[in-house]
Amino acid sequence: RRTAPKHELLRFARQKDPATGDWRILFDPDQKLPGRGAYLCPRRECLQQAIKRRALDRALRMPIPRELLQQLLTQLEANDE
Repeated sequence: RRTAPKHELLRFARQKDPATGDWRILFDPDQKLPGRGAYLCPRRECLQQAIKRRALDRALRMPIPRELLQQLLTQLEANDE
């Protein structure tokens, strides 16, 4: 576990969808969305470890859609190249 300034981290927010009333997880690049938030370092290894430990699920108190995690993992891998 490491510490870093918030502006260097990725933020996810849990919000209620106003149309359906269902909870949803959103990537929050500007770190301004209201709702419960969770931060993650922008490295592939950090995301893989968070997936393995279900850290984001616990922090946001709901399961993270696997397709969102897969998109983020693909994006982080592309940034590493």
